[in-house]
Amino acid sequence: MKRGTTINKKSNRKWKTIKRTNKISRRKVKQTGTTKLIEGMQPKTLDYLKKDYLEKGLDKIRDTFVLYRIIGNDLYPRHQKGQTLRNLQFILEHESVLENCEKRWIVNRIIDKEVEQAIIALLKKFHQEFIHIPFLEEDYKKIGLDTSFLPNSNYLKSNKYTSMNQERKKRLLAAIFRKKNNYVMNVNGARNAALRDGKTRGKWILPWDGNCFVTQTAWKKIYLEVISKPHLKYFAVPMTRVLDNTQLLTDNFIPVPVEEPQLIFRWDSKEEFNEDFWYGRRDKVELLWRLGITGVWDDWTSDFWDSKPLPKSVEAGQYGVAGWVARMFSGMKTLEKNSKQRNITRFEAIIKTIQYLDKNVVKHSSMSDVLVNQILKKKMKRILRTNK
Repeated sequence: MKRGTTINKKSNRKWKTIKRTNKISRRKVKQTGTTKLIEGMQPKTLDYLKKDYLEKGLDKIRDTFVLYRIIGNDLYPRHQKGQTLRNLQFILEHESVLENCEKRWIVNRIIDKEVEQAIIALLKKFHQEFIHIPFLEEDYKKIGLDTSFLPNSNYLKSNKYTSMNQERKKRLLAAIFRKKNNYVMNVNGARNAALRDGKTRGKWILPWDGNCFVTQTAWKKIYLEVISKPHLKYFAVPMTRVLDNTQLLTDNFIPVPVEEPQLIFRWDSKEEFNEDFWYGRRDKVELLWRLGITGVWDDWTSDFWDSKPLPKSVEAGQYGVAGWVARMFSGMKTLEKNSKQRNITRFEAIIKTIQYLDKNVVKHSSMSDVLVNQILKKKMKRILRTNK
């Protein structure tokens, strides 16, 4: 697609060794206590993948990379207002040319039209190619709340609900907004848009979050790891958080890449992100599970209202680990240091954003939506007072 393109809405035996590998990896992760990624395949299976790679003639295709970064809405109080535009400008001004890598962007359903125009103007100023996915009020107005997972219509007034801790209550309330969340944040929809477009442009596609910054040192590690093991269809790139973006401009920056990884896809890979999973609730982890990419998420439990992941992929285990990438500063220092509070605040930001849109965009709702919104408003005020 050309710069400024707008998208409008109108197991078989070979993989038996994977299960044992995953068990070994999980034990190692538990021992380290961090997001330590371990490559997935046994030697016999690797021999098959290498043979398959050569038989398909993929060794004759040049290793080109297409890096997409998805620019979304600032979600206060999870993000500081204006951080998206500031971080975009920092990347455009300071990130180096990356070897054999084309850079592209997804402008993903920005609510504030002035902010959206500023983002697009900045991308054009730096001659960047991008896909524009607009936020359309008429589409948003058609989306209702989702209470289908609640055991009964009075569940939010029941003892089972009121006995939940505050963090779990926020997760449940955010789940009621999940359909609206999926439209506004469109996190996996945008990743898949990048993935599909990228497969027409390069051998390796990187559908990454908008605040990812790639230093020359990091890129060399990523690039060399990928081209040394091209028979693998996926690569996990661990992430390190920074509290000051200028740290990334120094030669002595030492990363601590223990955060949930970004992913690289070979152009013939089969898997995509599951668009039933909404922003803030394992939107990327669902794919990590299906691909057998081990980490602390292997021990996470689910709530009864969570979306169900798809079955394990036939390509599970066909991944490597490559280098690292930096997650730029969100503007909220205390949250960057506290993952639990970061998650709680993310749910709060999701709910506040959608409540704002319902008030200012929808204006008219069905009686059931009005009723649930009234309940949610009371519940949220009580929860927020408790957290202060």
